[in-house]
Amino acid sequence: MSFESKTILVTGAGRGIGKAAALKFAELGGKVVVADINTHNLEDTRAEVESFGGNCYLYQLDVRDLNQIRKMVDFVKSEVGSVDILFNNAGVTQHIDFFDIDGDDWDRIHGVNARGAFFCMQKIARLMVETGNGGRIINMGSIAGKGYRRASNAAYSASKGAVISMTYSAASVLSEHDINVNSICPGMVDTDMMANILSLRSEQTGKSGSELREFITSEIPLGRMNEAKDIVELVVFLAGPGSRNITGQSFNIDGGMIMQ
Repeated sequence: MSFESKTILVTGAGRGIGKAAALKFAELGGKVVVADINTHNLEDTRAEVESFGGNCYLYQLDVRDLNQIRKMVDFVKSEVGSVDILFNNAGVTQHIDFFDIDGDDWDRIHGVNARGAFFCMQKIARLMVETGNGGRIINMGSIAGKGYRRASNAAYSASKGAVISMTYSAASVLSEHDINVNSICPGMVDTDMMANILSLRSEQTGKSGSELREFITSEIPLGRMNEAKDIVELVVFLAGPGSRNITGQSFNIDGGMIMQ
């Protein structure tokens, strides 16, 4: 599969799944625009993308800020013209007990995961419509948004449920413009975010990180956590020609943790 004629925008590209996706698209010949709130991480991503000999454009972005999203779209127009594929990946979470979630927690998590995801999708979709070449949008959901009972917190579950619902709505609206919209719903992914959650849970419970990891893995029917590359393979498929008639779907990639 080649993405040589494609421009791909990846949000949350500074580390983890977003970074792995940016590297994979670059390896496959794509022109990559990477956006993240952390410029130090972005510089690392750009350096690795460019090591493939690919084109990489960097943009610092807080997805909670609509003005920054608008400016990013202007940047994309001036630097690369348009976007063929959006991997709408930026997200945050932490472990918070149900009774401990406060308004600030709710607003921060929804500001990134739901509000940020929607407006990135909306603004890039408008650019795709203006360009008239169709496009692909892949939103980052989670099995937490489908009722997974051990989600990091209820606000996170609600925000990812919103992403899944927005995916359905957007797919319906954008289909007439030949824009496919799907979401992916990972289970446990072995990234820095997971390491941070395990570290906090270790402090709270007194159990070691390895004990917690063992317990989580024991609940996965296939017996292994996702690696970032597992998620990226699905992203690449949904961005490629083999998925041309797939839209409005949410795909679990969780080793069988939930089956719906």
